[in-house]
Amino acid sequence: MMNRGKFITFEGGEGTGKSTQVRLLAEALDRAGMKVKAVRSPGGTTVGEKLRTILKTREEAEDLTPETELLLFGACHSQMVERLLKPELAQGVTVISDRFFDSTTVYQGYARGLDLDLLEHINAFSCRGLKPDLTILLDIDPELGMKRSSIRAAETEPIEKDRFDSETLAFHTAVRNGFLTIAAREPERFRIISAAGTIEEVANAVKDCINHEFGLELL
Repeated sequence: MMNRGKFITFEGGEGTGKSTQVRLLAEALDRAGMKVKAVRSPGGTTVGEKLRTILKTREEAEDLTPETELLLFGACHSQMVERLLKPELAQGVTVISDRFFDSTTVYQGYARGLDLDLLEHINAFSCRGLKPDLTILLDIDPELGMKRSSIRAAETEPIEKDRFDSETLAFHTAVRNGFLTIAAREPERFRIISAAGTIEEVANAVKDCINHEFGLELL
C-alpha cells in the first residue's frame, strides 16, 4: 500500500514571502527525488482560482461582507480538498500549500471579528477534517510586511485593488497576533520561522526545519 504524502502549509501575514518559500521548498524536495506539488489557497483548482479572484480583488461598487468572505473561503477549501489535496496525498505526493484553513481562522476570525467557534465548525466541514502534518509560520513585524507588500504591488497592480494588502496596520497586527495565538495553542503542528531575513536565510531555516521534522537531508 502506498504511503500517504505529507501535507505542509505555510502561513503568515502579508509580505512574509510565503509564495517564494513554497516554491523554493518544492524545488528542494524535487531535487531530493520526492514527488511534490505546490498549491495556493484560495485557489488550487479551476473553481478555486475563480473564487480567488473574487476574494482578492476589491470592487468599489460592492465589497464582500465578512460572512460572504468566510463562506467563499469555505467553498474554495471544500473544492480543493476533494479535487486536489486528497487525491495527491493518496498518491504519495508531498503537497505544500501557500495558506490553508489557519488563514481563514485568523483573517476572518481574529482580524474580521467573526465568531471563532463558528469558524472552527465551517473549517472542519469544508476541509473534511484534513489537517496539515506541519505548518510553518513565517513571522514578521506587520509594518515591515506592509512595506514589502507595497513594493511587490508596485510591480503588479495598485495595492488598493487587493482586499487584504490594502488593510490597515491594526488589521495586520491582529493577523499576526492571531497566528501566534494559534501556534502557541498547537505547538505540535506549528514551527515559527522569522521572515525578516533574506530569502536565502529564510529558505535555509525552512530546510533545516523540514530536515528535522521528517528526517530528510535537503540541501
